[in-house]
Amino acid sequence: MVYRKYWVGLDTGISETAVCLIDEFGEILFEGKRDTNADQIKDILRPFGVEAVQRITIEAGVGTHMVRELQEHGFPVYVAEVRKASKFLAIRRQKTDANDARGLAELGRIGRTIGSEVFVKPLECQNLRSLLNVRKNLVQQRMKTDALVQSIVRLHGGRLKTKTGVGKLAIGIEDQLERLKADGLDVDADVRPLISIAETLRSHIAGMDKRLRTMAAAHPVCSNLLTVPGVGPITALSFYSAIGDPSRFQRARDVGPYFGLTPSIHQSGVLSRVGRISRFGSKLTRTHLVSAATVLLCSTKSQSALQTWGLALSKKVGLSKARVAVARKMAVVMLRMWKSGSAFDPSHT
Repeated sequence: MVYRKYWVGLDTGISETAVCLIDEFGEILFEGKRDTNADQIKDILRPFGVEAVQRITIEAGVGTHMVRELQEHGFPVYVAEVRKASKFLAIRRQKTDANDARGLAELGRIGRTIGSEVFVKPLECQNLRSLLNVRKNLVQQRMKTDALVQSIVRLHGGRLKTKTGVGKLAIGIEDQLERLKADGLDVDADVRPLISIAETLRSHIAGMDKRLRTMAAAHPVCSNLLTVPGVGPITALSFYSAIGDPSRFQRARDVGPYFGLTPSIHQSGVLSRVGRISRFGSKLTRTHLVSAATVLLCSTKSQSALQTWGLALSKKVGLSKARVAVARKMAVVMLRMWKSGSAFDPSHT
């Protein structure tokens, strides 16, 4: 039996997924909703011929587990980047799950070059990303709690330095509380619970950092990336988990735009303007790379051609722009090291 070719759009929610099947002329073959489950999607496709499906398009985000299951069964799943897919879906006046599912099917049928495909990371990399994101949020919460404690102390004329080590904040606050009590101010009831929260966060972050250091040192790729000056365990693991598969980059220099570290360009007619960096890709890994570049330029004592180049550039354009340029070049170097398996060569940039 010969089946008609068709394209599938999945607008995935936490519990339900809107499904739309269209043929090569854009006619709807099926519309409906099912649970967010790969087996139910396969049940829909069977009557239309599993081998006739040309592409299943889904937005990045919710439903990654379903994408992996469908890919394991050989389905051509295309994961579209949300920002670019949303511009295509905005053509329709009414935003509904059904319209979004149909729009994604159309994106797969006629807009193959419009969307930007998102790489579905291996489970190992996905677990690392989750761990790094948890750490990032814990650090942010610790900083907010520290700032709140500091503001309370300063409000009453005190001075407090918020150090990041475990137990440092609790030790530093005691002198301030005693001084405030001597002045007739009692803020123990306000500050003590916050100190407890801040110290708990410090202990948990310290435990995660120890775990991440062990993981990076034991990993064959990340341990090699640690030989790059300025690159620590968190940056190495972040870079590794963001890339996943280095073979998908034909040229090492493509990793710069992937992390949004290259300038954006706006050109129309005779007007051409080079703007700030595009900031596409993973903000977390981009932040880690820029931090590593800052350490290389400002703190690292071991000399290298990359550091010399960055310091010379900082004198021309300033440290702020230079560290972004060094971060981009550092990412290129790290990808080359990963592909070749070689250690860092301080004589090359």
